[in-house]
Amino acid sequence: MYILAVDDEKLVLDDFSYELNRVFPGYKLKCERNPMSALEWAKSLKKSDAVLSYAFLDIKMESMNGLELAYQLKVIFPDVILIFCTAYSEYAYDAFGLFAKGYLLKPVNADQIRRVLDEMVKDWRQTATTLKRDIRVQTFGNFEFFVDGKPVIFKREKSKELLAFLVDRHGASVTTKQIASTLWEDVPYDQKLKNMTTTVISSLRNTLNDEGIGELLIKSWNHLAIDISRIKCDAYDFENMDAVAVNSFKGEYMTNYSWAEFTAGKYFNIN
Repeated sequence: MYILAVDDEKLVLDDFSYELNRVFPGYKLKCERNPMSALEWAKSLKKSDAVLSYAFLDIKMESMNGLELAYQLKVIFPDVILIFCTAYSEYAYDAFGLFAKGYLLKPVNADQIRRVLDEMVKDWRQTATTLKRDIRVQTFGNFEFFVDGKPVIFKREKSKELLAFLVDRHGASVTTKQIASTLWEDVPYDQKLKNMTTTVISSLRNTLNDEGIGELLIKSWNHLAIDISRIKCDAYDFENMDAVAVNSFKGEYMTNYSWAEFTAGKYFNIN
């Protein structure tokens, strides 16, 4: 099942996607800043016979406002549940005229989303919590990341490396500077590198959101971590002396990343 979130402000959309992933951990979330791009995506989704369950839309946007987009989405997916998220309360009447299920004023958080869904959508919580994803991490040999048995394709190699680094940290949080010094070992930390690191973090978040597992990433002010309770990892199984994991370790651990050599040596000594 899919959720669409549309807002033309990048920072607002990034924060909103995080909140939506907290509410809908099993859904696939599509975030778009351009309403026309969102509409084209919805049309392609329809052709694949997939279902758009919810659409969370900003109202005041360029090229096409959220009310117009909502109308077009209703044509494609008559049963889609529309919820508007905006700073402009004067649009509420028009929003409900389009059979919107809810209307939220920015800034929006997970509790607000849950509250409006409790009022408008029957049994939504049961559906949202039953869609569990199979998330598996391979660290022995090269690092690979799988969701529901399929390898995830990363738009940036550095975002994949960042995820590997977070897995290696076993859920401990790291700062932006720590990430930068790991991903670019010999590059001085300045504003340019900080911006590059922020871009990589955003790319990783977008990839996880596209897979419907954005809640895997735990972000606080200048710190980042992953929720290791959600993943199955061969290295974690190895540390717990799982027989299959122990037998599968051949001395190689995340061989595509030089910074992983320390952990590889530790596992080799254990074995």
